Amino acid sequence: METLLTYDIVELKSGSSSEFEKVYLDFYDVLYAMGKQYLMDACEAEEIVQEAFLKLWEVRVDLNDESNIRNFLYTMVKNNCLNQIRNKQNASRLLNNHHYQELQYNYEALEKSSDSFMQFQELKEKIDQAIAELPDDLRMVFEMNRFHDLRYKDIALQLGISEKTVEARMSKALKVLRTELKDYLPVVCLITKMFS
Repeated sequence: METLLTYDIVELKSGSSSEFEKVYLDFYDVLYAMGKQYLMDACEAEEIVQEAFLKLWEVRVDLNDESNIRNFLYTMVKNNCLNQIRNKQNASRLLNNHHYQELQYNYEALEKSSDSFMQFQELKEKIDQAIAELPDDLRMVFEMNRFHDLRYKDIALQLGISEKTVEARMSKALKVLRTELKDYLPVVCLITKMFS
């Protein structure tokens, strides 16, 4: 059952740091995950999310009492991601970079995505659930690689297994996730790049 998050807009408009902190804590993680999914860069994603919260703080006095904070932040992050990807595409095209096609795909997927924050949040929850349901050995390798940015060699050393075993487990984990999340393609086909 969906939990409706509500905020005291009047308090926020008056500069209440506790109300702003509540908004920040409720939305930072999911906005960061979205930004990282499309930008494939943790630092850029963090910067874009911080910019969205800064913008919210700057315009808070102009909010009306019915403002939808969730959609405001989601739209800000989405649009800033689109701009960032567009800038990367232009730079890649000039350099004849092989990342251009991947950037183009991410841009198209994000542009076609719904403007509904709840749909994105639902997708993230489904992905989190699918990851949690992986067999332990596959989940551990997947999380070490995707969540902690460890290379296969480092994972193999930590787990006391061969690099080939790590590679095989990662391949199997991705196959399971793609099967489990097939109804959410094409967005989820970016699974090899998302969520840390």
